Amino acid sequence: MEEKGYPADDRYYVLKQNESLGPFDVEELLEQIEIGAFSYDDVCLRVGDTECSRLREILDWDDATQPESVEASHEANQRDQRDSTDEEDQDGLGEAPPATSPEPGTVLYCGHPSMLSQPLPFLGLLGGIVAAIWLYPIGLKFTFGASVVAIFSLTSLSFTRFTNEYFVTGRRIEIVKGLVARSSNEVRISDVRAINVTCSGLTGAMGVGTVDFFTAGNEPEVTFRKVWAAKKVKSLVRRLQDSPV
Repeated sequence: MEEKGYPADDRYYVLKQNESLGPFDVEELLEQIEIGAFSYDDVCLRVGDTECSRLREILDWDDATQPESVEASHEANQRDQRDSTDEEDQDGLGEAPPATSPEPGTVLYCGHPSMLSQPLPFLGLLGGIVAAIWLYPIGLKFTFGASVVAIFSLTSLSFTRFTNEYFVTGRRIEIVKGLVARSSNEVRISDVRAINVTCSGLTGAMGVGTVDFFTAGNEPEVTFRKVWAAKKVKSLVRRLQDSPV
C-alpha cells in the first residue's frame, strides 16, 4: 500500500491506555487500524518531534484505497466524535481530555545548542570555506590559512554541540554535559512549577531560544540553552504535565 506525504523511514509512537506503543512506520499503522487495534482518534508522536497529533492527521491517503472495514470504522469514529462534541457543547465543556502519558524511559526530545548560538565560529566556518575556494587560484598558502580558520571554527561548534545534550522523557527533563567525564542534572516533570522561554534577536525570530525549568526558588534547576523550537519544547513539557499518568 502506498502512503502519501510521509517518508518511509518516519516512525511514530501511539499513546494509548497509559502506554507508549511502537514505534511504528506508516504501513504498520495502517495494518493496526485495519485490524481494529488503533483508531483514527488515537494520539501519536513522531520520533524526534515535539508535538502530538491524531492518526487521521498523519495518514493522508485516498478514500478509494481504504478497505471497507477501515472506512466503516472511520465513519463510526467520526459519528462518535460528533456525538461527543454535541454533548460537550450542551454541558459547556469544550476542552478535549489530555493525551495519555508515554512510558517513563521514552525519549521524546533530544537537542543540542544551535550552531546559531555561536555567531563568530559559525561565520568563521562559512567565511573560511568561501575564502579557501576563492583564494585557491591565488595561492595555496592563502587557501591553507582559510582552511585552518574553517577547521578551527568547526571544532569550536562541534565541541559546544556534543558536550551539551538535552533530553525530555516521559517523566524527566535532563541535561548531560561533558565530553569524556560526563555529568548530568535532571528534574521530574511533575515537579516543574514554571517554564520560561527567552528568544531574542535574529536567532530568536528563527525559533532559537533558551528554556528555563523552575521547581522552586528564583533559579532554574535545568536550562536548555539556545535550542531550536524552544517554544515547542515548553509545549511538550506542559502536555506531559497535563497527561494522565
